[in-house]
Amino acid sequence: MIYTFAILLAPAPDDLPLGITGKPIQYLNCDRIIAAIEPDVDIEALKLLPEQSLMQAIIQHDRLICELFEHRTLLPLRFGTAFVSISALEAYLQTEQERLVASLKRLDGYAEFLITGSATTPKAEAVSNLKGKDYLLAKRSQYLQQEQLRSQLQQEVLDYRQTITNSLNPALYKPEFQHVETQGSEDVRVYALLPRSQVEFLQESLRSWEEQHSHWQISWSNALPPYHFLN
Repeated sequence: MIYTFAILLAPAPDDLPLGITGKPIQYLNCDRIIAAIEPDVDIEALKLLPEQSLMQAIIQHDRLICELFEHRTLLPLRFGTAFVSISALEAYLQTEQERLVASLKRLDGYAEFLITGSATTPKAEAVSNLKGKDYLLAKRSQYLQQEQLRSQLQQEVLDYRQTITNSLNPALYKPEFQHVETQGSEDVRVYALLPRSQVEFLQESLRSWEEQHSHWQISWSNALPPYHFLN
């Protein structure tokens, strides 16, 4: 099987990082695009690895993609992506070339960032000492306050995203977002596709928002390949 890590625009990079089996990867050229590959990988054997060994293989997969992404725009492929032969991979690249080239051009100069926000919210007052109607009214009031707070936090997340967008020149940059709310807590994760060259400027321009919303603790990941923004 031809294990395939990522799709890049031609020409091929000079670097040949080690793949998941510890051998240098290769590049398959197909007109305007290339595939970063590792030949002769037994995919079925890979799936049967013990959990710890499988996790190591996944880590190696992601590590290699990140190494390539440090220098080149790319389309990362899922762990375990493989083709039965070189000719099968070439056929795929030829058939999908226009779409792949368009995606690479759209993502050129951009990176994915995971923005994590944790909101500090006031604790609800205990109502255990109340009885009857007073207890029901207190519980209803508590529920409404929680719903109002949840709505406020959701709006603030949208405001933060809009502040990012407003900080960029719309004629030059088109950010994209995917919002994922962590279940069971006030933590919120936002995947953002942003121009790499503007990230330091963005983070500085967001300082005033964070100062005005001190109940939020916000952190940014390093630049990541665009895992969540592939067509």
